[in-house]
Amino acid sequence: MPAPAFWVVLALGVVAGGWYLKQVLDDMGSLMHLMDLGVYKIAGARVLDGTSVYDTPLLGETRGVWEFVYTPFAALLFVPLAKLHGDTFSYVGGIADFVVLALGVWAALSLLNFRRDLRLVVFSLPIAALLMWCEPIRETMAFGQVNIVLMTIVLVDMALPDSFRGKGVLTGIAAGIKLTPAFFIAYFLFTKRYRAAAVSAGSLVATVVLGFLVLPHDSKTFWSGAFADPTRVGVPENPSNESLRGMFARSIGLDGGMKILWFLAAAVLALACLWLARRLSFGRQELLAVVLCGLATTLVSPYSWVHHWVWWGALLIWLLDASLRRWAVGAWVSLLVTFVVVSGGVLTLFGSDESTLLTYPSWGHLGVVYHNAYIWLTLALFAVVALRLRKLTASRA
Repeated sequence: MPAPAFWVVLALGVVAGGWYLKQVLDDMGSLMHLMDLGVYKIAGARVLDGTSVYDTPLLGETRGVWEFVYTPFAALLFVPLAKLHGDTFSYVGGIADFVVLALGVWAALSLLNFRRDLRLVVFSLPIAALLMWCEPIRETMAFGQVNIVLMTIVLVDMALPDSFRGKGVLTGIAAGIKLTPAFFIAYFLFTKRYRAAAVSAGSLVATVVLGFLVLPHDSKTFWSGAFADPTRVGVPENPSNESLRGMFARSIGLDGGMKILWFLAAAVLALACLWLARRLSFGRQELLAVVLCGLATTLVSPYSWVHHWVWWGALLIWLLDASLRRWAVGAWVSLLVTFVVVSGGVLTLFGSDESTLLTYPSWGHLGVVYHNAYIWLTLALFAVVALRLRKLTASRA
């Protein structure tokens, strides 16, 4: 990266990070309430007490609200949280998530073939600070969610050389915490990395076995059907459900044939993503390939809250790198459009009452566009990548 660009990003990151920290200190209740991390803490405490994490909601008594929807293996990982209290709990929730995000940025830059040295470590910090203004990352930080952790685990695994025999272990562990990263096992298969796919699948199975050994009752409950029970999450038409299924539910409903139509659309988009990712990976564009798969997991998942879309942060990194090339007008436009759509907190700096585009009141029939902006932006990304690959193929013919 050119030295001027390095120093500009560094300066912007310091300003962005400092201003975000000021906002957090001024309004801890909104920007760092750590509600989900608190629920994970309850799950860890239940494991220690020998109480099921699935039989009843972790908070309250309303089904579909605050239910534990992760694997028994994840519940085991949350046990240390039960020992944290007060300010220590808050510091772990806030600082640890930022450190993990910075590691994810480092892994993403590594996939762009940046030299893995101290300068890259330093450079990862201001970029992570800039990503604090990306709404899904902002929400993940506020809730203390696991999304940044899962994305970082996958990115680090993908940054490992294909010759490394342990490649795939981290992806399997991520899938063992939350099932959606299992999509990357299919990515390994589509890109002919069969050993990594096998290692990843084996690691996932190992997390399941560990869950059965330590939490046999909960494991039986989860794997016998709780993992596929939509009522444990909530109604699909929830305005915060930014998945393809959520858009279908809010727009045309999911009755009868509409549910089949949604399923077919999701399957086609998943296969299209894997085909595009295969082409990109073979063309040595690994980060973009991985980002497409990450976005696909949130797109086709039955439930994808705003904070699940943390992969937009990785796309912004790819677009920033692409925009630094000569005459990269298209990359600059794409970077600007993407940032406007996925930004969080930026609009309020210009006097808006809304923090993000997604929460603006519906204006006529346009609400279906910006209330589902992440979905439309993902589809647009798939289309642009497909056209770009087609053009590249034609130029080589």
